Amino acid sequence: MFDALDEYMIRDNQGDDYGRYSITSLYYDTIDYKAYWDKIEGHRFRRKVRVRVYGDQTVDSETRVFAEIKQRLNKTLQKKRVLLPYRAAVALCSQGQMPEVELSEAERAVVDEIRYLYYTLQLRPACIVSYHRLAFEGNAYDPGLRVTFDSNLTGRTHDLTLRSQGHGENRFFVSPDLYIMEVKVNYRVPYWLTEMINQTGCSLRRVSKYCAALEQCKILLQGQKFTL
Repeated sequence: MFDALDEYMIRDNQGDDYGRYSITSLYYDTIDYKAYWDKIEGHRFRRKVRVRVYGDQTVDSETRVFAEIKQRLNKTLQKKRVLLPYRAAVALCSQGQMPEVELSEAERAVVDEIRYLYYTLQLRPACIVSYHRLAFEGNAYDPGLRVTFDSNLTGRTHDLTLRSQGHGENRFFVSPDLYIMEVKVNYRVPYWLTEMINQTGCSLRRVSKYCAALEQCKILLQGQKFTL
C-alpha cells in the first residue's frame, strides 16, 4: 500500500528519507483517570494534555518539546500546542507553572488553558506512549489530506519521564506485526483512497493509544474504576 500511496501523496519531509520518525508522549490525567473514562464512556467533548517529543533524541532539560491539548468535540478533532524546553513543559503540565519564555498571543492562550486544566483537574503524569510513524501528505489536489501508519506501539505507567533511558521496559499494546492507519481530512476522503482502503481489507476501529496503553499495562480493571 505504501508504494500505491506514493502515486498520490508526498512522504512527510520532517521524517527520514522514507517519511518515518518516532514519537514519544507523556500523558497527564486525574487521580481517577477522567480522560480515560471520558473516552470509554463516549463523551462528546473531551480533552487530553500531553508533552510530546519527536525523534530518537536523548531528552534533557533544554530539549524542545511540545506541550499539547488534544481536544475532540463530536467528530471534530483539534490539537493545540506550544513549543517549550522540556523542563518548562513539565513544570507547566505537572505544577501549573507559567513558562519563563517569550510567548505569542496564541501560545499564551494554549498555556493558559493547560494551567486551567491543571488547577481544576489536578493533573498528574499517567502514561508514556511511544511508536514509529510513517506519514504521507496530500499534494496540490488534496492539500488537507494526511495518512499515517503507526507501528511498534508501546507504553508504560512507571518511570514517567521522557528523560528516562529505560525504554526496554515498555509493553506492546498493539501486536508488533500490525499498523494503526489514520486518515485525516478537512472535508472528505478522496475516492481513490476509499477504493484503495477497500481493496486492502482494512477494518475501521476507533483506537485511543493512551487508553490502550493503560489497559495493556493492567492499570485498569475491565469495567471498573480502580485505586493505585
